[in-house]
Amino acid sequence: MPFDPNASFGKSLFFGDILEDQLFPYPEMPREQAELVAPSCESIDKYMSTIDSKKLDRTGEMPPELLQSLREIGLFGMIVPEEHGGLGLSNTGYARVMQQVAGWDGSIAVTLGAHSSIGFKGLLLFGTDEQKKRFLPKLAT
Repeated sequence: MPFDPNASFGKSLFFGDILEDQLFPYPEMPREQAELVAPSCESIDKYMSTIDSKKLDRTGEMPPELLQSLREIGLFGMIVPEEHGGLGLSNTGYARVMQQVAGWDGSIAVTLGAHSSIGFKGLLLFGTDEQKKRFLPKLAT
């Protein structure tokens, strides 16, 4: 059943009809973004297959060269706008790429997620143009 903004979720639920599209709306990724994300997911699979996740878990450390390689392939700047050196992914595109990373290694996904949310999300949302111009290119790489 397609999403109907005028449908009453509560009334439908009372009559035993769960409006799943209203309960679980999943945003569609724009076609151009999907075309960017699909090859990124393939490259992530290829790259992540070279990482020894068990060793990362055993040692509890993430080597600097690993972090640098993640920067080089653009994973630290997924939601940074292109004009500031990032990939400029939407939240849906970002979630898709993070899903791919997390499928290989949770600690890397958490590191990237923390960087993109705690690290610079405030600057991205509330920073002045001057602050964004100064800091986002460095944070994206």
